[in-house]
Amino acid sequence: MNTSIKTLAELKDGRTVELKVYQVKNGGWAEFLRCWRKIVKLRRAAGFVVEFAVADIPGNRFMWAVSFNGDFIAQNTNYLNDPDRIAANVISDYVGRFEIPKVVHIPID
Repeated sequence: MNTSIKTLAELKDGRTVELKVYQVKNGGWAEFLRCWRKIVKLRRAAGFVVEFAVADIPGNRFMWAVSFNGDFIAQNTNYLNDPDRIAANVISDYVGRFEIPKVVHIPID
């Protein structure tokens, strides 16, 4: 047995990851993605890592994850209060519902 594999209890204290699950409004994909790409640039500039992004087009769902290795809450508060981020908040015009749970990153290897 490989003893280097960490348990969930050990992994939960690692970097913070937010999973973002959005229900994109019908007909809103193009504008949603345009706005989301701006947000990605702002997230990266604020020190966040974009872990992945995927689209379930038939289900109108978009999922992506961002992480930060440090005080996620403080960094996220600064990010959300940035004037450029506030201006980019029009993405909500294209989202019906959303969930943003904190999740545990599980290394594949």
